[in-house]
Order: sequence, then structure tokens, then C-alpha cells
Amino acid sequence: MYKRHNAFTLIELLAVIIILAIVALIATPIILDVVEDARISAGKSEAQIILGGINNYCATEDIKYQMDNSYTKICTSDMDVNDVPTMVNLGNAEIISINYDGTKLTELVIESNNHKFTLCSNNQFAMDDEECPKFPASLISLLLEQYSEDNTTGLVKDSTNENLYYYKGTNEQVENNFLWYGGHQWRVLEFDASANTLTLITQQPLTSIQPASVAWESEEAYNNSYINKWLNEYFWNSLDSSIQATIQNSIFNVGIYNNISEITTTKKVGLLDEDQYKRAGDGTTGQDSFLDIKDYFWLENRYSSSHVRIVSNGGSLNSASVSNTYGVRAVIKISDITITGGDGTLMNNYQVANKTTNTDNVQVGEYINVPYSGSDNACGNDNMCTFRVVSKDEDSIKVVLNGLLPMASQYGSSVTITTSHTIYTPLNTFVEGISETYRYIGNKTFYIGNYPRVSGTGQNYEDVQDETMEANVGLPTVGEMFSGNDIDMAYPVDGAKTIVDVNTIENPTASSYYWTMNRFSSSSVRYVSYLGDLGSSSVSSTFGVRAVIYLKSGLAALDFTGGEGTPNSPYEMQ
Repeated sequence: MYKRHNAFTLIELLAVIIILAIVALIATPIILDVVEDARISAGKSEAQIILGGINNYCATEDIKYQMDNSYTKICTSDMDVNDVPTMVNLGNAEIISINYDGTKLTELVIESNNHKFTLCSNNQFAMDDEECPKFPASLISLLLEQYSEDNTTGLVKDSTNENLYYYKGTNEQVENNFLWYGGHQWRVLEFDASANTLTLITQQPLTSIQPASVAWESEEAYNNSYINKWLNEYFWNSLDSSIQATIQNSIFNVGIYNNISEITTTKKVGLLDEDQYKRAGDGTTGQDSFLDIKDYFWLENRYSSSHVRIVSNGGSLNSASVSNTYGVRAVIKISDITITGGDGTLMNNYQVANKTTNTDNVQVGEYINVPYSGSDNACGNDNMCTFRVVSKDEDSIKVVLNGLLPMASQYGSSVTITTSHTIYTPLNTFVEGISETYRYIGNKTFYIGNYPRVSGTGQNYEDVQDETMEANVGLPTVGEMFSGNDIDMAYPVDGAKTIVDVNTIENPTASSYYWTMNRFSSSSVRYVSYLGDLGSSSVSSTFGVRAVIYLKSGLAALDFTGGEGTPNSPYEMQ
């Protein structure tokens, strides 16, 4: 007997064929996609290898040229597509276009695996018709996009150094060199595309002080000046360590105004010199340039044995006795940094991603919105008070209102401030509107010492610390961070704001002056004026009130629910 084997019927065969066809229809695109993805991945890898090969070749050439100036380089501004095969094995790739500015690649287009790969400013490649992502990108690469050989204002190139670019012109002509970095708003003065460094100046005056006991006539005298110590001790120590790590030593010209390099000093932080200010304008006065903030501020050059150069509120160059008190704007040089957002304008500074989550990690200078429950409308219809961080200690952060209380106030019955003074009426009302959920519970030390004007000589800002008062709310102290016209109080007649976005300031038109906690004499008290200097007036005068309080930090740190710590996007507390 034999077993009978049943054959497939025609219907069964057709069913199998149909199933196989369906599987093929499903699988073929997937397989093709896998193949295409592999081609794209291989093409991108090949493009990166070629980019790395060119960069390595050119770096080696630079070393050879430094050792032997007769060495003939390929990596010059005349480089073209035919030079690349000498530098790196192209395999099946083809160079479509290339441009090398003498220091780095500014253009590279590669054909590989049936796709075109275009080099972007962040050293990544965009494929075919894709647009290059703008961020992240180096700050220098973003700034270079503003340059044209035809520029006479805006970003221009130095005539003696082809790698050095600087900004020149009015705020209308220079509107996209704003940088939010390390708790401060900066303007880019210049950058070196070869050394990958940028020189910055704070847009706002950080404080107002007398600069020295006498005008410096030597490097040692400058090093011992009050203003140098403020910059390289007080200000430097206020910066986060991550910011300090990017700041380089710089040579500052601190000589006499008509020979600024007569004296030089190497520091981390300095001031603007006279030639830098002139260069930003018409080359003679600097007036109406983007560096003219309509405030008085110090330069780092002396005029005589008793006077130091200043920029006046009208933007002109002038000089003043060291016993005067004007704004301080820090100047630093940093390594190139990676930008993650912004367009470089006043309203939308270039930014570096550096958000924190609570008051314990906040940086000095950053902005915080705190809920307000007071009935005096001190912080607007949103009932959120915007503060700026002044300093930090182990269990609290000191913050100053980014603006003024809505009503100006007389100072009090005497020049030595107490918590029973008239000025404390609005202060106490205000602080009660900030919940103890946020406020540090208890008193803190406020410096209430004397800050006189000694004719012909300067007064050390640290001298105000010889008298103290314990309180839970107070006023700005001379010499501390943001004890100047950083909120850009304007003269009431024109209301013009030149330093910051007016929408970020609490009650910007309440007054054009605000009180400090420090005496000037036995009958008058120091105030900050709209001109950027420190004036003095009788205790019966009526000026603005800028509250200073402490928020919880350390073990009782407060969490942020949003925001980026910038003027236009403060950290939020709910």
C-alpha cells in the first residue's frame, strides 16, 4: 500500500501567491528605506570625515608654516575644489564648492551617495534642500553673518588686522550685538575670528562709585584703585565659576587719555578705554554711538593728576575729579561660546542655555518673579514683583526690586536710617505683601555707613560697612551690585529709555531718583540719579523707593516653576 499525498489546489496556490505579494508590497519600501537610510548615514559620515581631514591638514600646515615661513600653504583664501584631494581621500564623494577665509572653512558642499551635504555654522551638515539649523551655534559664527565688505557701520573689519572685527555706529546701526551671559546684559565690542575671543562691555552700569583716592599715574596706583578692586574682587567674585572659566586675562590701557598705552595692566576685568569709545562712533568723540547710554560712566584713563576721563550723559568725552561718583561698566574678554537662542537684539539677546531650578543655584544678576499680595499695586496688574539677585549667602539671596515702588517718599527725621524712619513706611507695607513662603524669616545686616565727597580725593565704597542695621527689608547700599542707574530711570520730560526694555521695570516713571541707605553729610543722604551718578539731598526731599529684601535659599531653597532668569523671561515662583 502506498500513502496518497494531497496536492495543493489552484485556490490554495493563488492564496499563497497573494500573501507573498502582500508581504513583498509591505517589505519592499521598508527595505528601500533601510537602504536609503544607510546611504544617507554613510554620506553624512563621509562628509564629516572629509571636513575633519581638511581641518587637520590645514592645522598641520599652520604648524609647518610657523616653523618655516618659506613653506607654501594650500590652506589659503585661494583654496579651491581641486586642492581638496591633496588633503584627504574623497572616496566616491565630490567637492561641489569650498571657501576658506585663511583661518577656517566658511563654505563646503559635498556630493556623496546621491545626496548633497552643505556645511552649517555649527559644523554639522544639512542634506539636499534642508536649511541649516541656526542653533546651537558659536557666537562668533552668528556675528560674522552680519559682516559685509561694504559695511561702514555695524560690524566692520579692523584695517590693520584682518581677523579683528568691531562694532561701529548708533543703536539704530548696531542693534544685534546684545548678549545675555552670566546674569548680565552685554554688548559685543569686538571679536578676533582667529583667536576665537570676544570683548564685551556691560550694557548697564553695575554700580556708581568714586574710582580712586587719586588719579592713577602708574600700574601700581591703578591696581590699588577702588574701581579696580571693585571689578576684580567684588564683581569677579559675584560671577558663577562657569562664567569665570571663560574669561581670559586681557591687557587694559590705563594710561593718560592722549596716550592710553602709556600704562598697561593685565586683568580679568577692566573698563572701556578712550580709544575704544571713540572707535565705536565717529573716531573722534564716540558721541551717539551704541556705547553712549545717556548716563555718566567712568573710563580707565586719567586726564590729570586729579581727574579721570568719563563719558557724560550727552555722550561726549569729559573728565571729572576722583571725588565724583559715576557708573561702572565692566569689560571682559571671553572665549567663543555656544549660543542656543536669541537674535542679538535688546528685546531678544543672544543667550546661552544655563537655566537653574531654584534659588540655591541662581546666579547673581538673574531676574526672579515673586507673587505679591499687597493692595498698593506695587507690582502691576500681574501681582508679580520682578527682582534682581544682588548677592548670595548660605541661607538666603539678596534681591533688589527691578524698579521702584509706585509712590515716592521722604527719607525721614535724620540722616542715620532706622526702621522707624519715614522711608520705612512704604518699605514695611511692601514687604508684608511678599509671603513668608518666599521671604527669609528674620533680619539681615544692611550697611548704613557714611559715603561723603572728600574734595579732591575719593572715598572707598567699603567704608559704608562701618555702620550696620538689622532689618528684613531695606534700600540699596553704595558699592553693592545694582546700586546705580541699572533700571535706567529717565528724565521725566522725555521718558526716554536707552539701556533696558522699559516693560521689564516696575513703575519706571515713579521717580528719576531713588534713595540709598547711606549718608552724605550730617544733613543729607545719598541718592541715585537718572544721570547715573550719586547725588545727595536733605532727608525732607521726596525720591523713589527701591526695595531690597532676602529670599529663602540653602536648605530652604525655593523652586522655580518656569522662566529663564532673563529680563524678559524671569524665573517664576507660584
